Amino acid sequence: MILLAYRHGLRASELVGLRWDQVDFELAVLQVRRAKAGTPATHPLTGRELRALRRLQREDGHSTHLFMSERKAPISIDGYQKMVERLSGKTKLGFPVHAHMLRHACGFKMAND
Repeated sequence: MILLAYRHGLRASELVGLRWDQVDFELAVLQVRRAKAGTPATHPLTGRELRALRRLQREDGHSTHLFMSERKAPISIDGYQKMVERLSGKTKLGFPVHAHMLRHACGFKMAND
């Protein structure tokens, strides 16, 4: 989840709403449906992302959404945000990280590139 959120600058709602029909493994692209009246776009997927998505699909390939909760329902925005905050506490960054920071980090990386 974190890899896709960072790499594609996804909002939490866009990330948790991702469905398997938005992933094209043959063309290595992700169809992103933007929130807040954003323009839908096709994003290229890297080999690392494809491998992670294939592994995820093998583990839970019967779902409609990419990211499912332990209760077999699509993960909620709140659940994703809390997961990022929990993981942030385990890092040694020295500051708390929240989910939207991944979107900002993507923008900074793109601007710097």
